[in-house]
Amino acid sequence: MCKDLLGWDLKTKVKGDSDVYIIQNTFPPGAHTGWHTHPGPSLITVTSGALTAYEASDRSCTPIIYTAGQSFTDIGCGDVHLIRNEGSVNAVTVAVQIVPAGAPRRIDEPAPGNCPAITCP
Repeated sequence: MCKDLLGWDLKTKVKGDSDVYIIQNTFPPGAHTGWHTHPGPSLITVTSGALTAYEASDRSCTPIIYTAGQSFTDIGCGDVHLIRNEGSVNAVTVAVQIVPAGAPRRIDEPAPGNCPAITCP
């Protein structure tokens, strides 16, 4: 467990073998991931541009914008979300994913009813 004075808390417990992926993704303007989840956590850093994240569990589906140099964590395990480049330049991320050995890295999910329809331009 890691903890600091600001309340940051990280716990990782893995039982069994894991696959670890380091992926670079490039999102042209208007591109998005589609609604999905992962069977394990992902640590994502935006290296250029900006991306907007939508969380299905957020009743108001409030967008969160991440810009170059910012990082965020996707806990996976049913956390359904969509990432979209709503800017005018390419956005690039580097993601580290940890999933159970042999599991798919991504699980597609239907669009939630609480979020607006998001389509490609």
